[in-house]
Amino acid sequence: MPYSKQVIDHFQNPKNFGKMTKPSAIGKVGNPVCGDLMHLYIKVDKNKKGEEFLADVKFQTFGCLPLDEKISANEGDWQKIGEIKEGDYVLNGKGVKSMVKNRLVYDYEGYLLGIVPFVSRINKFFLTPSHPVLVIKRSSLSRARPSSGPWLRVDKKEIKSKKPEFIPAQNLEAGDYLVYQPNTVVRDSKTYSQDLMRLLGYYLAEGYTVANNSVVAFSFNKKERMYIDEVKELIKKVIGKETSQRIRGNVCEIYFCSRKWVKFFIAAAGKYANKKRLCQEILVLPFKKQLNLIETFKNGDGNSYRRRPQGYLTHRLATASQELAVNLQEILARGGIFSSIKKSDHPNRKIIEGRRVKAKPIYEISYRLQRKRQYFYYRNGFFLVPIWKIVKKEFRGLVANLEMAGNSQAYLVKGYVVHNCVAALATSSAITEMAKGKTLKEAINIGSKQLVDFLGQLPPVKIHCSVLAADALHEAIYSYLKKTDQNIPESLIKTHRRLRKERELIREKFKDWVRLEEKQLEK
Repeated sequence: MPYSKQVIDHFQNPKNFGKMTKPSAIGKVGNPVCGDLMHLYIKVDKNKKGEEFLADVKFQTFGCLPLDEKISANEGDWQKIGEIKEGDYVLNGKGVKSMVKNRLVYDYEGYLLGIVPFVSRINKFFLTPSHPVLVIKRSSLSRARPSSGPWLRVDKKEIKSKKPEFIPAQNLEAGDYLVYQPNTVVRDSKTYSQDLMRLLGYYLAEGYTVANNSVVAFSFNKKERMYIDEVKELIKKVIGKETSQRIRGNVCEIYFCSRKWVKFFIAAAGKYANKKRLCQEILVLPFKKQLNLIETFKNGDGNSYRRRPQGYLTHRLATASQELAVNLQEILARGGIFSSIKKSDHPNRKIIEGRRVKAKPIYEISYRLQRKRQYFYYRNGFFLVPIWKIVKKEFRGLVANLEMAGNSQAYLVKGYVVHNCVAALATSSAITEMAKGKTLKEAINIGSKQLVDFLGQLPPVKIHCSVLAADALHEAIYSYLKKTDQNIPESLIKTHRRLRKERELIREKFKDWVRLEEKQLEK
């Protein structure tokens, strides 16, 4: 059953959203099985007749991501949602920076769903079942046909004209198309010329700093004369210095001295192979400039190959830094090129000349400029990427969500667009509108049925959201009456007892699983 216009309106334009300062009482309710959680704040005052009424009502719906899940922050970096704080910036559903107004955290017992995108499985993300994800359902495509894989054989024109919609994660299936949204801001800088970007690409792949941060050096195989000569020429052209050179075995090292430029390279691209990353200024440069960096990085730490003699070229970039791999994926996506990231921990790399060494994993970024078969689609600055599979795991711990400044409450989890719960957000918004201005006696009579009638229509599977919203209102009123030593109606006492019993049942349900987890940790 589709959502009504009223539900969509409250979802897209929520009323009374946010935390209230100095509320008279708070109603805290949740359904950890499906992941919905609501806080409803009330401010009680007296009208001219001396009756207590709800002068203001606000709400918050809560988080659906485990604290270690990564979201797209700043200009496209991945950062754990548990590390995000008020005042930080993340990318919203349109790929634009949006300030975090509040980070919401609560304790969750239930299961998480892992959404695994096709091609780039390192972009897999976990969330609670009710968390909406922006997708195109494969079942909504009239021309989709069965094939060897659920992501194949859809009509290109149809999928490119279909409007994505937010669907709860629990209703997703393999073959549905996720929306991958890169950063859309373009801001040029005279500091970063085409030549400097090419030099930065070589630095990311083969560069390092030595001699107590006073020397920038680059290492190549001595047979790579073309790249060696280009780096020498770029250093002379951009920095105005002649380079020195030394050869050790098969390695040719070229270098120049300058503390000023060491500081610049570290600020722009980082230091050490596994900690290199791009600064925010580079991530928003025009793609034409960014492409220079990609090309020279591939010269140093990449290659191009054909999987089959007659196949199209696959281009590959390799780095020991996951953060840099994400930066490169983001840059390619800005240019309409979707790439995959694969984490490789090959055992042969741990043995060098017969000695066992501690080798760090390598992140491989792969992409093609031409394809025989279309697995994902690019349109209007974003990609449609099919879901490869969905996994499920039990979870007990803290989860979080973000309240952002402005109208958009959608944000990116590892590049993919998610949102707060549609029904939870809509029912919470609607009940605040229904309750505001009502006397306490009138507000007590607002129940799930009245809320559904007010909204027009809710799918049967989402009726529990209306119950949750009504429970939040009743729990807030119960808390207020108890705090002010007033008589509490029997209906509110029954609701409070039911909610308390539900919380106890949930804890009991997961008790055995928690014990098993603790035993495994002891081992």
